[in-house]
Amino acid sequence: MAEQANNLKQFMQKNQSLARIIAVTSGKGGVGKTNTSINLAISLANQGYRVVLLDADLGLANVEVLLGLNSIYNLQHIVEGERTISEVLVKGPGGIAIVPGSSGMAKMADLSEQGRINILNGLEELQHRADFIIVDTMAGIGRSAIAFVLAADEVLLVSTPEPSSIVDAYAMLKTVCQHRDNAIVRLVANMVVNKKQATYVYDKLSGVSQQYLGRKMSYLGMIPRDTHVNQAVMQSQPYSLRFPGAPASKAIADIASRLINQHTASKGGSKSFLRRFAQTLGLDRSA
Repeated sequence: MAEQANNLKQFMQKNQSLARIIAVTSGKGGVGKTNTSINLAISLANQGYRVVLLDADLGLANVEVLLGLNSIYNLQHIVEGERTISEVLVKGPGGIAIVPGSSGMAKMADLSEQGRINILNGLEELQHRADFIIVDTMAGIGRSAIAFVLAADEVLLVSTPEPSSIVDAYAMLKTVCQHRDNAIVRLVANMVVNKKQATYVYDKLSGVSQQYLGRKMSYLGMIPRDTHVNQAVMQSQPYSLRFPGAPASKAIADIASRLINQHTASKGGSKSFLRRFAQTLGLDRSA
């Protein structure tokens, strides 16, 4: 009976009309944000969900670099109206679909109005093709970097224990809260030695958040420092597939499970996503 109830719950979750949009971000580069995005997407797909990974880095196609892919079409072709989202989507590892990023693409703020409309229309189509859309964003708090972050249903903030990473993660958190007081932000402590170090990262960020922003952060989980991660990167493979029994792989699977169970986005959240994203692009879109 319990198994039937669980299956029904998963069926209902997987058959919602609109995808759950989750932006994975960080205050700086080099904290494993893209690797986290890739392996989180694969872990969600492994649990039976339809997952699209959107590489929203407008300057570097990091997802393709890490996976050793070389796609013909990418986000740039959508912006220019040369291809639809269906034509750009490529099959990724572990059952996920990928919208490749573009190397050397103009900043979001510099795009033409038609280019912004093309992105918005592509996202509108995409949200009906998946249960989860994982958005690997640009690092930093510039306008182009935070466009997807501010529009997403939920935000996963990745930070390592390094002081500079924590400081920059707080800068991102502050920026998000200043623009959206109802934003759902969850911390992923990456490259930590143990749970104690992960707790340290969370306590630091949550403490300053509560003191200066008047809100507590939500803690989603930790990914340990693991030599298997670097080995997988060198082989251009996701560590969750190349080394499924590795500590990092087990950790990202746990994070995916908690993310599913902590679903707090409101019904029709992705319609709100389209409205919010249109606003970041300077467009008037009621959805």
